[in-house]
Amino acid sequence: MADRDSVDISSKSIDKLPVTDEVKGALKDIQAEVSDAYREGFVEMVQAIRQQASVLERIQTTLGILVKHLDPRLEGQLPAAVRIAGDGEAPDLASAVVVADPIGAGFTMSQSDIAKALGINQADVSVLLRAFKLNKDGKCAVVVRPGGDQKREVVNYHPVTLSRFRDFVTKPPGGLDAAQKSALKRVRSKMGMGI
Repeated sequence: MADRDSVDISSKSIDKLPVTDEVKGALKDIQAEVSDAYREGFVEMVQAIRQQASVLERIQTTLGILVKHLDPRLEGQLPAAVRIAGDGEAPDLASAVVVADPIGAGFTMSQSDIAKALGINQADVSVLLRAFKLNKDGKCAVVVRPGGDQKREVVNYHPVTLSRFRDFVTKPPGGLDAAQKSALKRVRSKMGMGI
């Protein structure tokens, strides 16, 4: 939120400049673009760090398996998600399916991360991710923990979700209910798209 507050403060400073309204508008547009680029760059950096951490964890697991493999009693005791690579396969012994390692597959963002990256309210992001069905899109989301029995579903999102979300905000699908339309209206306003 500090980033959004600084934009508002400098917008007020721009309004006080002794220049035409046209110049003020152009400065505010530049300011918004710089703010968006900064936010997107920060998100990319955070995602890269999370992916590096995941890769290091897989390497650590692989090394642990190799060390233990020196002991013949290890035969048949590998975890289900880990297997020894066959001929022609990548030698990463600890590679696993996306659900077993969503971060390694690039699904590094939470709903909160998406809200921060877009500079909008997390509750509106939650409503619209479901309305746009991005939480069910295999290219955008993976369910890390299914819901039910008083546990909430945990979904990790891929950074591609940001552009897909913006596309849907620009051209929303039909059939949105009143709460979804209200969230869309707030998000469009916050993202400077008008109503």
